[in-house]
Amino acid sequence: MKYYIDRKRLGISEIFSGMHPIFSPSNDMTAEETIRLMCEQSHSTRSKIAAGINRAIGKMTRDSTVDVDEYLNDDIRDLVEQPVRADTLTSLLPLMRWLMELHRVNSLDVERSQYSLNDAANHMEREAGEFLRSCSTNMMWQHISIVQEKNGLLMTLNERFWGKAGLFFPDVSTSFEGTFPLVGMLFCIEAEQSNGEFEFSFMVNVEFGTDDMELRALQNRNWVRLTFKCACPELRLSLFDYGAYLRDFGKCGHGFIEDWCGEVISKEQTLGSASMSVREQELLPLAKLFRITYQMADIEDPEKYEHSHGEIAIPGKALELLGNRYRFAMYKDYFEKNGQQELYEILGKAAEAWGEDEIDSVASYLWKFAGLLREKERNDSIRELYGCLIAKMLDCTSEFGDVSRIYGTYSEAEEKMRAIIEPKLMESGFTGSYPHYRRLKKRGKKGEYISVLTSNVNRRTVNGVMTYYFSISAAVKRLEKRGKGKKAVYYAGGIPFENTTAEECSRVYDRHTKYCELGGIYDDESAEINIDVFDGLSEENQAEDTAMVLLKFVNVALDGFKGKAMPRWYSKKRRKSSVKYVNETTTGGTFMKFLPFGLYISALLMGVYVVCERFFDLESLKNQIFIPEARTALVLSLLVGTLIALVCSLLRMRSLRRHIWRY
Repeated sequence: MKYYIDRKRLGISEIFSGMHPIFSPSNDMTAEETIRLMCEQSHSTRSKIAAGINRAIGKMTRDSTVDVDEYLNDDIRDLVEQPVRADTLTSLLPLMRWLMELHRVNSLDVERSQYSLNDAANHMEREAGEFLRSCSTNMMWQHISIVQEKNGLLMTLNERFWGKAGLFFPDVSTSFEGTFPLVGMLFCIEAEQSNGEFEFSFMVNVEFGTDDMELRALQNRNWVRLTFKCACPELRLSLFDYGAYLRDFGKCGHGFIEDWCGEVISKEQTLGSASMSVREQELLPLAKLFRITYQMADIEDPEKYEHSHGEIAIPGKALELLGNRYRFAMYKDYFEKNGQQELYEILGKAAEAWGEDEIDSVASYLWKFAGLLREKERNDSIRELYGCLIAKMLDCTSEFGDVSRIYGTYSEAEEKMRAIIEPKLMESGFTGSYPHYRRLKKRGKKGEYISVLTSNVNRRTVNGVMTYYFSISAAVKRLEKRGKGKKAVYYAGGIPFENTTAEECSRVYDRHTKYCELGGIYDDESAEINIDVFDGLSEENQAEDTAMVLLKFVNVALDGFKGKAMPRWYSKKRRKSSVKYVNETTTGGTFMKFLPFGLYISALLMGVYVVCERFFDLESLKNQIFIPEARTALVLSLLVGTLIALVCSLLRMRSLRRHIWRY
């Protein structure tokens, strides 16, 4: 079998590519043009480029574990003795020519390897072939396991939230002298097919450490090449109801849709379309659209982002929805039946621009769509559309019945978690059941919510121990009472109180709603609950969990409901977290929320003035007290109303800084 991929040469390319985009294989300029562009940059930028080049060369020449001498020429070796400086970039022309030739050879090798692998995949069943292609293009540096099974080998990837997948290679013949199971990080797969027989080569790094991946590629140690011949491979697939998992993990509204879209996109990238259900394929373009618009909606300055990250400003393949007229028309009902005609019209204009190949206009419409989507989340006017989509997504995955090993142990973690926090919540007057709890306050005028969130991303297995991560979200929302006595029903934003959750308040911004997440990304800490996957682990293999921190977060939330400032230990945690805690609302935004209230006060004052002017003799009182003219009174009332709105917004912002609330 011919091997095309040169691991060390690819590693060198990755080292330089990670240093700066100008050194990536996608740079289509000549070496001379690249050097000229670098020299035109500011001194600080040139200094950073020079420092990056010196680090890259240092990795290849000074690390005793690296052996790439055969790939270096004399010009590169000279740079070891004479480090690059900001004012000597013009001397890097030999380096750029060497690097671009290295990129060119790598590109040819990868293309030849992919051609050979595609030919082998074309001779398999469609599902297995698409999965093999995915492994060759998307699975670099992914954890894999290769085990012996019934005269064959089974290669599997780590279990994902949507399922687990692998290839079974039957009737294997190999000269491999290592031991199975072979567990490590997959670097590449190469394959050939001839006369109905397949030959495979797996390059696997068997070291589990913290070294950067590019440096590992240059080392000789801890690398295993497994080569074998076999009959036609088969896809082994277990699919899970990941929609139900997300729901059980406390996800609602925006959070559910974003995570569901991420899972279905990951599934398609890993398996290909052949292994996805018809209903998943129908929702996939919409999932890609929502995924990218969520990213765009979280960007405060689109113009700045557009110049530095063009791939999201002009989404390309992520907008296949716009090119599929049939599916685009099918989604029309989703928007129109749920009162979102305005959103659909923007998509219609984007589709027209896509059909006319006006990419800039497509990006412009998508930025507009993302902004309107975020605005509708803020004023809680998109709930019906989200409810419709969530129902479709849950129905889409309900046909998958396999039980995840990860989720199978979750019930134990849930039981332990509930034993810690539920007594405290029930004692405090909350009702409901895991993962959402709620209670009425101030005679039904206010609803207080607590949701327990389980991370579907940060999970890991350590020495046979499954670790689950929990956090707490809390919210306060004003309620509306309909009916009297025992027949009274309470509503939050038109939704029955019993059907609303803290998570559904996470994207709603108004002056009657407060929200926070405790133990989330802003705190650098989640409650860890560990479950013994295997029976009889020794004490040294067991991991201590931090489940009791959940109770601390619940106590912080309960104090927050009472209006107390956050405790000192929690405030300190917020200040020192790696993700800085920033209130979602600004003074200006809060002022605009209170402005209608200020105008109401202004109108009330003017009403009082008009009544007094009509029924009292104000002229006789002007000599005793100051009574303005009508025009002056109007101006003063507006000023008073504006001042009241400003004071209320400042008090609100001061409260947010001292308390747990994010807005």
